[in-house]
Amino acid sequence: MAMKKLSKFKKTVLGVFISIVLVVALGITNIVPYFAVIPDMVKVGVNYITLDRNTDYPDKKDLSEAIVSKGNSVNHPFVLADVNDFSKVREEYKTKNFSEYTEKLTSYVLANADGLLDMKTYPPRDYVLDEEDSILPISREVINRMIILGYAWQLTGEEKYAERAVAELQKVCSYNDWCNSHFLASSEMAFAVSIGYDWFYDYLDSEVRELLAEKTWNYAIYSALNDNHWFTWSKNNWNSICYSGIGIACMTFSEYDTESAAEFLSMCYKNMPIAFENFTPDGVYAEGPGYSQSGMNAIVNFIATSDNFFGTDYGLKNIDGFRELGSFPAYITTPTGVFNFGDNKARLCFSPSLHRYADEYDSPLLSCYQMQDIPDGFIADLSDNTEKNSCGKDAALSLLWYNREFFADGSDFSGEETELYLKSDVGQDLVLMRSAYLDENATFAGIKGGYNFINHGDLDIGTFVFDSQGVRWAEELGPGQYDAPGYFVNTPAGGRWKNYSKRAEGQNTLVINPSVMLEDQYVLAESEFILFEKNSDGGRCVLDMTDAYRMNGAIKAEREFELYNNHSSLRITDKVNCIVKSDIYWFMHTKADIRISEDGKTAVLTIGDKQLRATSHFDGTFSVMKAEALKGPYDYDEKYEDINKLTVKLEKCKNAEIVITLEPVIK
Repeated sequence: MAMKKLSKFKKTVLGVFISIVLVVALGITNIVPYFAVIPDMVKVGVNYITLDRNTDYPDKKDLSEAIVSKGNSVNHPFVLADVNDFSKVREEYKTKNFSEYTEKLTSYVLANADGLLDMKTYPPRDYVLDEEDSILPISREVINRMIILGYAWQLTGEEKYAERAVAELQKVCSYNDWCNSHFLASSEMAFAVSIGYDWFYDYLDSEVRELLAEKTWNYAIYSALNDNHWFTWSKNNWNSICYSGIGIACMTFSEYDTESAAEFLSMCYKNMPIAFENFTPDGVYAEGPGYSQSGMNAIVNFIATSDNFFGTDYGLKNIDGFRELGSFPAYITTPTGVFNFGDNKARLCFSPSLHRYADEYDSPLLSCYQMQDIPDGFIADLSDNTEKNSCGKDAALSLLWYNREFFADGSDFSGEETELYLKSDVGQDLVLMRSAYLDENATFAGIKGGYNFINHGDLDIGTFVFDSQGVRWAEELGPGQYDAPGYFVNTPAGGRWKNYSKRAEGQNTLVINPSVMLEDQYVLAESEFILFEKNSDGGRCVLDMTDAYRMNGAIKAEREFELYNNHSSLRITDKVNCIVKSDIYWFMHTKADIRISEDGKTAVLTIGDKQLRATSHFDGTFSVMKAEALKGPYDYDEKYEDINKLTVKLEKCKNAEIVITLEPVIK
């Protein structure tokens, strides 16, 4: 897929300008320590305005002709799923030819739909702004309700579901706007109404259809076309979500303004790949596992609808990294959760999109991974908490996209690589090693390199997680408080670094001379794995972390990370050279109780009835610290009372070799 970038000269000029603006905006007065930052700030500016667009996109004329050629032959439904998809589940429901998986999901969706019929308990949503002055939770709840009710109506033909959905649609069309000031909310609402229009098309009368079309055009699509929204050049998931939501609306309501629909759809096929660099070339999503869901789902939703409507996605699936993106949730999953670096929680990353990937690329692993997400039963939670109430929607889409030829039991994943080195073009590098997939007693070790200056990123070069015996021994703390002052200012001297969980001392990595700089890793540091190898016993990599500590007096910092002894044990070897005698800390956060030997060279970690032995083989002895800032707690820090910090501290040391092994204690 051809891409178009700005010229090198233009990028450099703009990068210099942006770096100057950032330095001034940060109010850095002691410029001497930050003098070396200027070239890297120029690079930030250059990277920030580098936009990878699809040069093979269809233009407005092509798309207009494609829309006109369809005439009155549009087959509803086509948004997300088509007639064949619904016929498949309808036949399954009619004949009761269920598997355990499909029977549980079907019961769950219908139970959700029946719950929504109680309009006193779950009335159509009122227009209420949240703390971000947005109606985004409402938009997402309406998406959930349209998919749940739409699936129930398509499956059973019972008009009570359609009647309830129309009440919801009429309610959101009575709003004065769809919150264009927070356009994510507008695009999600346009997506919700598009689903309702398309899935209930045969039930709606012409008056309601006209109402839905009018409001979607006036409240969302025309604003996307005519107003200067930043998502049009964004590299993060706003790009994917907004282009997808409005693009699907343009397909849905194309007959009402064909030329404008074609104009925006051309922008979709051209500009959505700007955000693809978050996961090219190896599928690792730069913002982390949780954020990969929203970005991936939006792209898959658009491609699925485009395939159904136009018969093509105009090459989006052929862009490097798209196929690999589908494997990322399974790869990043550990026996106890996920490798939750940055602002990500440790919960699993289930998504019905994985069923589409599994079917498209013949990957039973992805389908079996998604099949673990089976709800126990209907729990009426249709509140603003979209993290809890999207299960019915996901169950419905899983039923529509799941390939019944894949089995949850007896699947053989022996062909899947257990040692992986994954990279993204924006600098998010991971090495992931495991003994097996989808085994709660497997061993998993993952380490992060890459670039610190990432949206939702931490100062975490070298951080790692380690799972063994069904227990997580090395913890990532995940997100801090999003409303903390300056939490999303991640530039040098930014407010983000006043949050313990975002600093290097809040990770499982090294801290060197923490009093030298405001940050305990260089904010603009880039690191790479200089060695990666795998063998029948496990795997090994070496991460050059020198750039992360060059502002703190280090001239060499390398971390060797090895899973060995038949994938059961982990060895971390850190070699550090400093300009002057330095203080060096080695940290590992854990929920385990820690008992240290008299000589300090051994620590036994205990969680429940499981134990892990940590051994310090060369420099340093163990101690235990609290999970709090070395310089004292910050005003908005979380309290990590259930976390201990296994520590090695070296004082006044120019050269150090810290070698730690972690081995399960088998009773």
